Amino acid sequence: MTLHVVGAGLAGLSCALGAVDAGLDVVLHESAGQAGGRCRSWHEPSIGETIDNGTHMVLGGNRALFAYLRRIGAADRLTPAPIAFPMVDLKTNERWTATPLHLFPSLVASTWQIQHEADTDIARLLGASRNYRRFWEPIALAVMNTPAEDASAHVFRRVLARTLWRGLAASRPYVVRHSLSDTFVTPALSSLAATGADLRFTHPLRRLVVSGQRVRELAFDDQTIQLGQNDQVVLALPWAVAAGLLPDLPKLPASPIVNAHFRLSVPPSKLPAGGFVGLLGGTAQWLFVRGNILSVTVSAAGDLAERSVEELRQILWNDVSKALELKDLPVASRIIKEKRATIYHTPAVEAVRPGVRAGDNLFLAGDWTATGLPCTLEGAIHSGVVAARTLTDAQNTR
Repeated sequence: MTLHVVGAGLAGLSCALGAVDAGLDVVLHESAGQAGGRCRSWHEPSIGETIDNGTHMVLGGNRALFAYLRRIGAADRLTPAPIAFPMVDLKTNERWTATPLHLFPSLVASTWQIQHEADTDIARLLGASRNYRRFWEPIALAVMNTPAEDASAHVFRRVLARTLWRGLAASRPYVVRHSLSDTFVTPALSSLAATGADLRFTHPLRRLVVSGQRVRELAFDDQTIQLGQNDQVVLALPWAVAAGLLPDLPKLPASPIVNAHFRLSVPPSKLPAGGFVGLLGGTAQWLFVRGNILSVTVSAAGDLAERSVEELRQILWNDVSKALELKDLPVASRIIKEKRATIYHTPAVEAVRPGVRAGDNLFLAGDWTATGLPCTLEGAIHSGVVAARTLTDAQNTR
């Protein structure tokens, strides 16, 4: 039996690792010249440094993610931060530190009731909380990439149940030490290569040939692969790409993210605790500092993603300079728009996210599938684990 995993983002890498560990022969197909998908890094000429396509914060309770890092020997490539979230109001210059553990009792009381009730939005559930505007709303926006007045309370509750509710260790934030690729991608490719997995890059899948409930052929640019009776396929692709191959997939609207990277001549003198700070009262939402690179994330960017690069650069730099009290202009900058960064996590969208099984020998993986989690690194890795487990279980029961 051969497993063909199509897509080498975190979902595909996680699935491929789970499959080789189960004793399967794996071929990993990737349309781009590199792995990582939306979790990747590169040397950016305009900056003169290595940058990530976006910024990500990990919490200690992200069990699938830490298991993945242990499997590829990269658990030491995350840097732990204090269990506190430094915040700045850009309008008033008020600065404070939010400690989630101190906010638990009211939050648990507010959210525990929804586990058996119809889904609603986060704002309706938590909007009356005293700490809503100062902490829970910006946290929910970062986690869900959907405004709190639209975002599924059920999904947000699952995140809290896996992380902040589990105590100190599960609440601790982590940031990547060097880059996303160095942490999540390069070690995974080395681990797969060591198992004999076949890694094929610049190899886009154009068409599935399906007969009944079985995939019979995979048509790539350079070849068509005939599948054997026991061969399996996992599509670990972004929703928009998967929908082009499987037109019956439910429509999942997208939510954009805007990221900005600024290079300073020297690292800033005022470093936020843990290397990050939450920003309120402006356009920028979270600011990460790594050496002399300042990285900004704006979730649920909406119309902002339609603005010009020059306008975004000016708006976001104004917020950064206020937050860190900087006077000198950046040496260089790079704006990145991800118009299909994640799905839009409303209760209605959550109800139609597809499951892992798509045919007799066809499976789905990706942060947009029905993981019960939002589209995060944890969600992507978890989806790959579930896909690998499901197909191996199906093979073993034949």
